[in-house]
Amino acid sequence: MPTGFVKRRADHSPVWLHSKKSKAKSARVRDARWGDFLNIEEIDGDWAKIKWGTKRYFIATDDIASERPLEVIFLDVGQGDGCIVVSPEARTDGAAADHERERILIIDAGISDNMLRFIKWRFGKLKSQFRFHAAVVTHPDSDHYRGFQKIFSHKNVAFDRVYHNGIMERTGNDLLGPTDASGKFLTSIIESDAEIRVLYGDPAVRGGKWYPKLMHTAMTSGRAGAIEMLSSQSGDAEAGRSWMPGYAPSSGRQVAIEIIGPVTEPDPQGKARLRWFGDFIGSNAKNEGKTKNGHSVILRLTMGSFKMLFGGDLNAPAEDHLLRHYSGIADDAPLDDAVAGAHPRLSADMMKSCHHGSNDVTDAFLRAVHPFAFVVSSGDEESHAHPRPDLLGRLGKMGRGDAPLILCTEILRSTREKGRADDFAKLARLNDLIDDPATPDAERKEASKQRKALIDFIRKRNVGVYGSITARSDGRHLEISFMLEAPRGAQRWQRYGFVQNAQDEWSPADENGH
Repeated sequence: MPTGFVKRRADHSPVWLHSKKSKAKSARVRDARWGDFLNIEEIDGDWAKIKWGTKRYFIATDDIASERPLEVIFLDVGQGDGCIVVSPEARTDGAAADHERERILIIDAGISDNMLRFIKWRFGKLKSQFRFHAAVVTHPDSDHYRGFQKIFSHKNVAFDRVYHNGIMERTGNDLLGPTDASGKFLTSIIESDAEIRVLYGDPAVRGGKWYPKLMHTAMTSGRAGAIEMLSSQSGDAEAGRSWMPGYAPSSGRQVAIEIIGPVTEPDPQGKARLRWFGDFIGSNAKNEGKTKNGHSVILRLTMGSFKMLFGGDLNAPAEDHLLRHYSGIADDAPLDDAVAGAHPRLSADMMKSCHHGSNDVTDAFLRAVHPFAFVVSSGDEESHAHPRPDLLGRLGKMGRGDAPLILCTEILRSTREKGRADDFAKLARLNDLIDDPATPDAERKEASKQRKALIDFIRKRNVGVYGSITARSDGRHLEISFMLEAPRGAQRWQRYGFVQNAQDEWSPADENGH
């Protein structure tokens, strides 16, 4: 069966799937997005018949392309972060050169199973083995890594690489490992696959902690390749920078991915160290949460003229550290002095906002990145009030252009409403059954089990629409889209299109594509 992809229209207007070979509005069934995959069953003149899931539609052949764009999906994983990067190269069979092969990265996976359920939906319910290029666990915070546990345990999921930030939690008094004599640096930074296998091969080190359990699962599953650190001093060195292995500019791939953080500071023997961060900029305290968050793996993706920054869980002390490192200013210089010098290394058109919309950020870092679009991955049922209202105001103020886009996975998801009344009626019947003294014990036990399952179902949002925010780009054009809570006629997606002008400036695509 031949395949293709939905073509981008110049003004990013919807491409329609039709119920019959007709461009009449009444024949429109639903809109498709630029880059959507097409299974083409037959082509008849100006029309192609396609299989879309279990249904069949028609699409104008003028709306079919042979190449697809880069795709980045920010998923509503509940509390935490979860993102999928799909390279523009199409999957090939046989002895294709490595740089021609599709690569898919999962960058964090949230705290629950939302990411697993999404990739099951996206990749054929994982009925056969599917190999991802890499899992990037940006740092050992449970709302970023625990969702990987079921993924690493799934019999049909495999990874070429698993990457981390070098900080390994362990049982004992030193959660993040030993500190040097100065009290300023963590010294047990795990860089290589061999080192992590020695450390977490010891059950006494793993104890009952979740993060060691996750990495031990990756080590012993037989479905994960090398488990290695990403940092400013690891990866592929090129042009004085560090790149994710296989993604340096000379790799021949359409996408380059630079490792911005964590920034290691080697000891006199050259062994990697990571500095402790305190509660605030300039603090000498050792804050475990701030330190493991502040040393998140920070990636900067480039395709053509399009740049995207993945901000992990950076905080103000970490941003201060990165700004000074990339600008070269002294520790006692005003932080604002770092913006111009750090901008060439940190600038991006689109940014995954740091730490779910926490207000523990610096204006200087936002100005150094200066994107025109932000994605905030905020959670549910959490006490942090993310995204913070004052942070959203700062993003709008520090973003590029008169009206920067601020997109939030929690705000733009769709919630389950239909059937809610029936659920509560069923819950009331179960309560009555449980409270009735005449109910046999076995029946009461079963009713209690059903009630618990029903309460969990009522509380869980409907991730059938996955609350995803998708960005697609060919390096000169960008489309950002998310699903509407209710269809607008046959239209299911809200989209924003952007195009670069001759001065390499991004602007909204109008009806003429300018």
